[in-house]
Amino acid sequence: MHRILLLAGFIAGTACAAQAQDAPPTEPVDWKARLEADVTAFHAAIMDSHPGPVDPLNPAFRPRAAAGLKQALERAKTVHTPGGWWWALRAYQASFDDGHVQLYGIGDGAKLNSTWPGFLTVWTGADQVVTARQEGRTDTPPMGAKLISCDGTKAGLLAEQRVGAFRGRWFLESQRVTYGDLLFVNTDNPYLKPLKTCRFATEAGTKTYRLTWAQLSNEDLGKYLKLTRPARDYRFGLRETEGTLWLSTPGFNGNTQSDDYRELTALIVALKADPARLNRVGRVVLDLRGNGGGSSQWGYEIARQIWGGEWTAAHEARGADAVDWRPSEANIATIAAFVADQKANSGSVEAIQWGERALAGMKAARDKGEVYWHDANEGEASQGSAGPQAPLFKGRVFVLTDTSCGSACLDAVDLWKALGAVQVGRETSADTLYMEVRDQTLPSGMAGIGVPMKVYRGRPRGNNEPQRPAHVFEGDMSNDAALLTWIKGL
Repeated sequence: MHRILLLAGFIAGTACAAQAQDAPPTEPVDWKARLEADVTAFHAAIMDSHPGPVDPLNPAFRPRAAAGLKQALERAKTVHTPGGWWWALRAYQASFDDGHVQLYGIGDGAKLNSTWPGFLTVWTGADQVVTARQEGRTDTPPMGAKLISCDGTKAGLLAEQRVGAFRGRWFLESQRVTYGDLLFVNTDNPYLKPLKTCRFATEAGTKTYRLTWAQLSNEDLGKYLKLTRPARDYRFGLRETEGTLWLSTPGFNGNTQSDDYRELTALIVALKADPARLNRVGRVVLDLRGNGGGSSQWGYEIARQIWGGEWTAAHEARGADAVDWRPSEANIATIAAFVADQKANSGSVEAIQWGERALAGMKAARDKGEVYWHDANEGEASQGSAGPQAPLFKGRVFVLTDTSCGSACLDAVDLWKALGAVQVGRETSADTLYMEVRDQTLPSGMAGIGVPMKVYRGRPRGNNEPQRPAHVFEGDMSNDAALLTWIKGL
């Protein structure tokens, strides 16, 4: 049972993927026509290739997509700026509440500018807290102040309306943690009215602040966002330390030309070259920090090296009962290109066989005029068949996650926990039952989209359900030494 996501992971910017470009268009742009063309093409791709529009188990999908399109086309009537174009597209994408329905900027066609009131807040799990502020300002809340409300709207609803509406999945902790620091940034979004007054809880008591909005350069925006989003330099690696084998995999890209692919291949080779290392340690840490997804194949490859191939096959989690593929021409062409890439670049035999089977099945379904190719084989799972009586590694295995974990990273957590690993760290992101993303450029050439091609049937982990750790780490998730000490004490 192998699921190979064709994109490296989720594509996400800081304030906006189309932001921070060097030059605006040299000729006047009809942003109304551009938005109409792009959102219509976006919607058409969803209708043509996404499994949702024909999914009998999701009757709300079509009305939701239609409502999102209607809103975007209504907004197009008054669009005259690149910000209006971008944020209308972003709202349409967000309306699906699906991390695999993606939107990202391309090239230097749009330049967006930001304003702010001199401070930023982040979501701490309970509150929006001030964690960055402009030097020398006396009219902004102090560091650590907790937001209560703005213009009569409570903090939680405010973030949902002003950030969640353009990012989607605001019910997930990972989304609020990732994008909560954009609450007090407006990057040329004409659909947000400037906030006037906000109430904060400070050490000196509750205080109301009148906000003064000012321009914020891209350079300064990046500087302040770094204060709210500390740098995380996660790298691939395999090391033995203090009785622990620590395997770091901050990505699962399945593209044979990617850095992830080369790094992961080298890690698998290193594990195979020294199988005795598992006898030298008492615990293994499978570190998924920074991993946004890619190819589920890597999760299986790593499992085989840690637990053994037979144990993995005999105890792996049931990923799904089956998979339904949408056999559109664009989806078929994507799988064909994947197979060709794997063959041309010495990809794995398993990946090639998987792609060829999917390609043949989708073509057959297309030729019959069927809305799905039903792949029962991809849903096959072990039912406790004969296998070894013990795993290859008999010590404790921990899977370390953070809020970035999504897509194939979640598949790895599903598998490794079923094999006996204990999840630690932070709650993950989540994904819907719609998977396997393909790319498409919109008519403007200024943005691209990601469209899921298949849907899981009977997956035990629910739709948009995160993985929650058995042990939550409250400290700095980038501190390797602190994490190791903490894990050793579990």
